[in-house]
Amino acid sequence: MTGRAEAEAALWFARLGDGACNPAADSGLAAWRGEKPANAAALAEMEALWDDLEHVAALSYYDERNEGQASNDCGVAASRSGAWTRWPALGGAMAAGLALTAFIGLQMFGGGATFETEVGAQRLAALPDETQVLLNTNSRLEEHYSKGQRLVRLDRGEALFDVTRDPSRPFVVQTRLGTITALGTSFVVRDREDELEVTLLSGKVVVDPDKEGQASFILSPGQRVRLGELAVPSVDKPALDVLTAWRNGGLVLQDNSVSSAVREMNRYARKPIELDPAVNVAGCRLSGVFRIGDTERFSNSIGAVCDLRVSRFDDRYYLTR
Repeated sequence: MTGRAEAEAALWFARLGDGACNPAADSGLAAWRGEKPANAAALAEMEALWDDLEHVAALSYYDERNEGQASNDCGVAASRSGAWTRWPALGGAMAAGLALTAFIGLQMFGGGATFETEVGAQRLAALPDETQVLLNTNSRLEEHYSKGQRLVRLDRGEALFDVTRDPSRPFVVQTRLGTITALGTSFVVRDREDELEVTLLSGKVVVDPDKEGQASFILSPGQRVRLGELAVPSVDKPALDVLTAWRNGGLVLQDNSVSSAVREMNRYARKPIELDPAVNVAGCRLSGVFRIGDTERFSNSIGAVCDLRVSRFDDRYYLTR
């Protein structure tokens, strides 16, 4: 369950960077880790996530138009042959990225509470039954508990739920496109405006589409169901470490188009990125690990690998030829 120990472990990583992998780097970290088993387990999980993110950090940006070697600020470089080389600076860049976890605040909410996050922020909330909810950027959730049911409504955005088991009271998440019912389990719900995504991390959930005539879905761990206002529902098995990397300040792309990558980064951006609609970037695909919210560095990376010019304005970054 995502709790205080996990949040504190993320903050230790944000403070010490690569040194957090070595308890000798700070006596305070060693003392904190030894306070209780949950701290040591949370630190081990954070180290494992670090290893996973480094594993996928080799970028596959490549565009035939680029001459010689292009580089970006995520610690990788591309040669014209398409081979990618890791830079030693990657670890430091990812350590700085984990600093975004400092936006997380441990909050307690009573019955009937409404809580939300601004663009670029995250919040960890404990509900009255000790169920914990991690809200991602620009999200809003309402809680309505009763004696017979634990009900919340996700009005917008994305949330990771770690549900306390209570067979006498199902846990229900209402959204615009469907309802999710669980007992004790962990899952992610994302409202994409025209599409709803529900991904099960552990346990079991039932997803009931609101659209008349559509059958319910019972998900197994690792499965994701997508419900759209117009599209037919579909079930797949995404890479969970990629899907949940935002919990620790990471944005992981895997062969994304430039437009979809920009759209994803803009979820966290107070100063968004805008692509010149006249520019054709269909041949430039993006993969790699980035810091959520670092739109300037992300813009520079896209400019370098896709042969685009970055113009900086007060309200946006503009990419053009």
